[in-house]
Amino acid sequence: MKIILKKIKIVDLEIIQSELLKFIRNKVDNISHCKDYENYCNDIIVIDTLQSMFFIFRTKIESKKSYTNISLSPTQSVILLYCCQWERTERNLEQRITMQMISDTIHQKLTNI
Repeated sequence: MKIILKKIKIVDLEIIQSELLKFIRNKVDNISHCKDYENYCNDIIVIDTLQSMFFIFRTKIESKKSYTNISLSPTQSVILLYCCQWERTERNLEQRITMQMISDTIHQKLTNI
């Protein structure tokens, strides 16, 4: 089963990729302080999944198209949803709008499974 995000603007994908990288860094920074084994293991899964998605997005960005489709597994979709819903106060308006748009799209697709 795949979740497909259609006609994503490359500029939006660049924002998503940048936010994804910040989310990874946040998880990596927090992992060394994690005392709960289950949360520790979940963070490792999230980091690993996001790193693979980072390179998928990079390939799409380098394709030089204006729009692209992204095919994600349910796990990737849920983890990207976590990233989109992460409340990072330093996000500018454009980043917030893009992340909310992707969050809404993923949420809708996940609830329709």
